[in-house]
Amino acid sequence: MAKTVKFTDEELQEIKELQNLFNTVIYQAGQTHLEKIALSKKSEQVEENFGEIKKREQELVSKLTTTYGQGKINLESGEFTPADTEGDKDTE
Repeated sequence: MAKTVKFTDEELQEIKELQNLFNTVIYQAGQTHLEKIALSKKSEQVEENFGEIKKREQELVSKLTTTYGQGKINLESGEFTPADTEGDKDTE
């Protein structure tokens, strides 16, 4: 049977320190992975929200165009200015 050898205190300390460092890195890797999953889900939700907002914008533009025609909206004054049409240019 092989004779056992006892490590020095310094060697044991160094081994334990490396083990702790490995455990820390593994923990950080797990945390990073979970954060990536959460970020991915959040990104998907933001994309869904953006799509819904764009859909609502298109619906509103269509509704306002049907009601008022083409033109410009001044949000500060709340006024709508119709776009010049070919017929309007002839009467000027």
